[in-house]
Amino acid sequence: MVRTADTEDLETLVDLRCARYGESRADAAGWLQNVAGLAHILVLQQPGKPAAAMLAAVPVQYSHRRGIWFCGAAAAQGIPMETLLPKLLNGCLRAFGAKDYDFAVLAPENAQEAQALEALGFRNLLPMRVLQKPIQRNLLAQAEFDSLTVRHLLEIRMRCQPGCIALPETAMNEVMTQLYRRGLTVVSNRRGYGLYFTKAEELQFLELQADNDYCADTLLQAAREKTGVDRARILLAENQTLYLGAGRRCGYGMIAFLRGEFPVTDVYFRMLL
Repeated sequence: MVRTADTEDLETLVDLRCARYGESRADAAGWLQNVAGLAHILVLQQPGKPAAAMLAAVPVQYSHRRGIWFCGAAAAQGIPMETLLPKLLNGCLRAFGAKDYDFAVLAPENAQEAQALEALGFRNLLPMRVLQKPIQRNLLAQAEFDSLTVRHLLEIRMRCQPGCIALPETAMNEVMTQLYRRGLTVVSNRRGYGLYFTKAEELQFLELQADNDYCADTLLQAAREKTGVDRARILLAENQTLYLGAGRRCGYGMIAFLRGEFPVTDVYFRMLL
């Protein structure tokens, strides 16, 4: 039986998520309640037994189009999620298409899963680029650290990426809270922002948004002056205009069209957690 989760399922779902993703119970509960929302989590359960598997189907928006973000799949030990997930998704795609949703997006975990998703109609149209570059020293680079509000972050992101597939501000508050707990630093100024972790001798940027390459370089240089680290590893959308054409292409997002294909040249899909 497949049904929508409710508050009585929370502890079981926390257990499933902790086992699957290695999170703390606080982070798992925060994701379930504040990022996905229990009302958007599908639960697979046999009568009289606890939930055996789950899949979140979170409403998202791209311009005027309604979509679904599939994420957070997890199952109890002994249940083969790799065979269960395509069956769940197949039913979900039909159901959400009948409800006039325009698209569905997700991020496969590996090439094997991506291949299985292609059989369901998902297409690898939302890839990322990984760019590794040295950071030049600039003592005059101006930026602030950990002062950017979530609302302002979303405003800059939408300015730089008008085709962003967006979560609501409340969900992004939880996302940023969890990233901060894991050691995230935010560098920002009025021309953009970067979200990064300091790992050994490299600044690992989960996201970098800026008006142009010069503004992006200024953010990197300010981060170098703060940390002393002179190399960066940056994740960028393939269609992002920063450092256009540079970096190595890697898979990330896939999209399925539920009510007819539409252009995705400006779509930006980056959920961070």
